[in-house]
Amino acid sequence: MTDPIAMPGVPHGTPDAYREFISETLDMARIQAELGVTYASIGDDAGLEYALRRLVAYTRAALGTLNDLRSNKEQRV
Repeated sequence: MTDPIAMPGVPHGTPDAYREFISETLDMARIQAELGVTYASIGDDAGLEYALRRLVAYTRAALGTLNDLRSNKEQRV
C-alpha cells in the first residue's frame, strides 16, 4: 500500500488542485447518476432517493470549488 502523504501531486491551493478536486467530485456524481438510473429502473425508490441526494451533494461540492477556483484566479491576476 502506498503512503498518500508521500505521493507527489498537485500543490494545494493551486488552480490545478481545484480542477483535480472538481474532476474527482464530478466522477463521483457520475457514479451516483448511474446508480440512480439503476435504482429507478428496478423500482427501488429508497435507493433512488439516496443516489439523488448524493448526486446533488457532489454537484454542490463541485460548484463550490469552482467558485473557489474563480476567486483564486482573480487573486492571482
